[in-house]
Amino acid sequence: MAESEDNDRVQGHLEPGTDLDYAAQLAHDVMSQKQSPWTWRMLRLYLVLACSYLCGTLNGYDGSVMGGLNGMDSFQKYFNMSVAGSSTGLTFAIYNIGNIAGFPFTGPINDRFGRRWGMFAGSILIVVGTIIAALARGQPQFLGGRFVLGLGVAIANPSGSIAASWAVYGCSYMSSVDSWRIPIWCQMIASGIVIISVFFMPESPRWYIAHDQYEKAARVLADYHADGTVDHPVVKLQLAEMSAQISSDRAASDKKWWDYRDLWNTHSARRRLICVIGMACFGTLSGNSLMSYYMPAMLQTAGITEEHKVLALNGTNPALNLIAAVIGARLSDPIGRRPLLIISIIICSCCFAIITGTSIQATSTGNSAAGGASIAFIFIFSITFSVGWTPLQSMYPVENLTTQTRAKGMALAHLASAISGLIIQYSSGPAFAAIGHYFYLVFVFWDLFEAVFMYFFFVETKDRTLEELEELYQADNPVKKSLEKRSAQTVFNTLHITNKSEQVEV
Repeated sequence: MAESEDNDRVQGHLEPGTDLDYAAQLAHDVMSQKQSPWTWRMLRLYLVLACSYLCGTLNGYDGSVMGGLNGMDSFQKYFNMSVAGSSTGLTFAIYNIGNIAGFPFTGPINDRFGRRWGMFAGSILIVVGTIIAALARGQPQFLGGRFVLGLGVAIANPSGSIAASWAVYGCSYMSSVDSWRIPIWCQMIASGIVIISVFFMPESPRWYIAHDQYEKAARVLADYHADGTVDHPVVKLQLAEMSAQISSDRAASDKKWWDYRDLWNTHSARRRLICVIGMACFGTLSGNSLMSYYMPAMLQTAGITEEHKVLALNGTNPALNLIAAVIGARLSDPIGRRPLLIISIIICSCCFAIITGTSIQATSTGNSAAGGASIAFIFIFSITFSVGWTPLQSMYPVENLTTQTRAKGMALAHLASAISGLIIQYSSGPAFAAIGHYFYLVFVFWDLFEAVFMYFFFVETKDRTLEELEELYQADNPVKKSLEKRSAQTVFNTLHITNKSEQVEV
């Protein structure tokens, strides 16, 4: 009888009269746990996360490798391209068109077969696309390969920018066509590792719960979040919260490949969607794409045109960004998501304003100091964006989606990001060719708009589990609610327990 009661509790079906005491005890037990981040089980979790993160490396790799190739003479001559122009924009944008084409498949594959199969299928397509592009004998074949690459990235649900930039720089000293083919071939390394390792990784415990596989979910949580026992307080609380929030009903929308209604059919869902789509679009339209795909064109507006110098600067930029992103990831909890996003985007707007003025001086008067200032603020923009945005671009949308809507919601986010990327990457080439440095003024005002929008609509998600965020979105003013301190009442609400007593902080 005791075992049956415990199983019911683990699955979120708590007995009337004991719910409050049990939930309060769970919350207290979890907060009293002192877990080291350097245990063997935690190190295994970090390895799993590192392999999973490889699914997203192609986004960073593609931006840097294509930005580097755009500054390589051999690549431009082979495909008869220029640093800026419509053909350059199309070459960059076809990757996003592939992302858009992958949208209908992303949610169904990840919901029906599991997250690991989505990673596997996407990685296979990335390898195929790489082979097509690396063996290209003309622009149509190269565009076809990049389309398949984009399709694979959409399904894999995706930072290899440092490796890409320096691979291009090293190969720039080669005189053959291999100077641009080798960096393209390197795109398949990360996906190859995912293909080999993905089925040695655990499936998502939330996916298990959504498919009535509670024992498997408990085992994953015990193995990677606790000490290996399913009776650990962390495992019990996480399972209870997940079970209370995740539907295993076969009629639920995540069991129907065509049903996206749960993304917008309630007040809570619509407020979540605003944050998800806003983050997806802003993360692409803030000017950061220029720093990767169009770095050579930006350096050209600053008066820097020598090939090896351009590629060296293109390689230095992501190395600094990595350090900045690590710092930003560390700051996202103590400072919070909202302050990082809003403050950093305001600084980015100021950087673009300064880059506009210094670029005008550098190109119109040949002032070398102005050119140096342009380069400095290009780097300051990238570092600032990396601190405030790079760690959150994947994390924040995921945090704002429920388990039932996560796969389809992330697919919709990638669709929004791909459409935004298609617009900015295709239009930037002709814009640079037509108006040069004045194009930066667009981002001065757009980034300020983003700051205002986020202030009024983006919630603060720190210090809460994914399931506990539902309390925020059920509120009349989710942003105001998100700025309140987490309490024991948060746990009670997540477990659907009614408690009118005074809130106790946990």
